Amino acid sequence: MATDDFDDYDDAMPPSDPPVLRPLHPDEMSREELRAKYLKPGFGFWMAVLWCVLYLLVTQIVAGIVFGIPIIGIAMIPEFQENGMEVLNDPAKLNAWMAGPDGRVATLLVVAATQFFGLAFSLLLLRLRCGKSWKRKIALTRLPFGIHGLLVLIGFPALLAVGATIEIPIEKYVPSIQQILDALNINFKFDGSETLIPLLKHTPFLFAIFAIAIAPGICEEMFCRGFIAQGLGGRYSMWLVVVITSFLFGCLHMDPRQGLGAGLLGLAIHGSYVATRSMLVPMFIHFANNGMAVVHFNEGLAFPILAPLEETLKGAPALFVLSSVLFFSAVCYALYQTRCKLAPVEPGMPTWEPKGVSSVELPPPNSGTIVTHDPISTLSVGLVLAGAVIFGMVLAFA
Repeated sequence: MATDDFDDYDDAMPPSDPPVLRPLHPDEMSREELRAKYLKPGFGFWMAVLWCVLYLLVTQIVAGIVFGIPIIGIAMIPEFQENGMEVLNDPAKLNAWMAGPDGRVATLLVVAATQFFGLAFSLLLLRLRCGKSWKRKIALTRLPFGIHGLLVLIGFPALLAVGATIEIPIEKYVPSIQQILDALNINFKFDGSETLIPLLKHTPFLFAIFAIAIAPGICEEMFCRGFIAQGLGGRYSMWLVVVITSFLFGCLHMDPRQGLGAGLLGLAIHGSYVATRSMLVPMFIHFANNGMAVVHFNEGLAFPILAPLEETLKGAPALFVLSSVLFFSAVCYALYQTRCKLAPVEPGMPTWEPKGVSSVELPPPNSGTIVTHDPISTLSVGLVLAGAVIFGMVLAFA
């Protein structure tokens, strides 16, 4: 007998399983979803080493051939027109041309070209690794707070002084790669940092600043503090990221003597990056450090800006070392005390946190999170002022 009772009808229906959602096929997933699903956060130490080796191959060999041959070839056209092609078969004449004005300019142009080739390589890696938000992930789009910019400017002379101090034991106890090759009876000439000094002395100032200061300040920081540190931050704590990245930054210079100094400088550069959460800060410090060397050695400019540091270090080494270390430590403490942190826009709301173990990634738009910092304390102000005054008095009167 038919019935309109819906309960009877439901009881007559066979039981069914609850609906199951079909997983998306990889072709139906966005790139960001695929990257989050299959790409592990960051990479480890040995992968970072491999990336650095690849970076050296790309910038020193591939880019050296791609840019070096045509740039130097074009620069030598006047020499070929005047003396023929025999200069290529005479090492003495070739070295003399390279030491001349045309050779120096061509060499620096090759240096700058290889640097920016490395920058293009770094940008490609960051885009593939981090996606469209790569600028935010390495804090490239953010200006530092005013107090942090002021501290970096005030502390820069202390950084130069500490660098001059550690350079003495490095020069004394750490062999150069050329000395190592000679001790092993390997007949190979390694053109290290010593070859840059003649270039800085005689090359036009603005061109030297571009090739030696601006190009490395942008390109090397994008690879080391950008790509390498961003990758390591997915697996390691912040302090370990700073140490590993600075170590690899030194290794990229290839010469043990120069690399140790660069690695120690890298610790300060990376520390400022973490404290200020802005990629512009390490770029500036790197540029300013190299730029001071250009200004100091350039004979056309005739302004040995580092001479007061060198003279004080020779005349009163103990006072110089003590005052520079105290001044540098005071600025470091002030940067640490006012270091950037993430906070919710509205108190009590949850704070957005970047993925991975440690990161300087900026919060995405509409995340309800901002970058902030604690106000500088009276103690920090007093220590920085005292350090600056003591350091200035040592330079003036010692």
